[in-house]
Amino acid sequence: MRTFLLWVGWASVVGSVGDGLIAVLALVVVGNAGWAMPGPSVDALLAGHLPALYWVKSVALLAMPGGFVAWLFALPAVVYFPARIVMSALIGWAAFVAARRLAPRPPQAVA
Repeated sequence: MRTFLLWVGWASVVGSVGDGLIAVLALVVVGNAGWAMPGPSVDALLAGHLPALYWVKSVALLAMPGGFVAWLFALPAVVYFPARIVMSALIGWAAFVAARRLAPRPPQAVA
């Protein structure tokens, strides 16, 4: 269980870095458009600028109801990806805390 929790924690860290890079890209796209808010949707950003990552929509459609996926991918990317960073950080922190509780303790001397 501890190994799984550590894996979840580190996956959250790596995922947050990736989401941060995508958030920066979204800001660059918005900046190049003259800071016209709200900027591209998640769907438009992935389809237009990161087509190699567009497969995640197919996975989302398998895992979640289609209406929810449509709503999620219609959100502005400059809102969605920072929110993902916060959520991933919280999940990773919780996983690391739980893994620390499961860490083997050194034997204590009996007095």
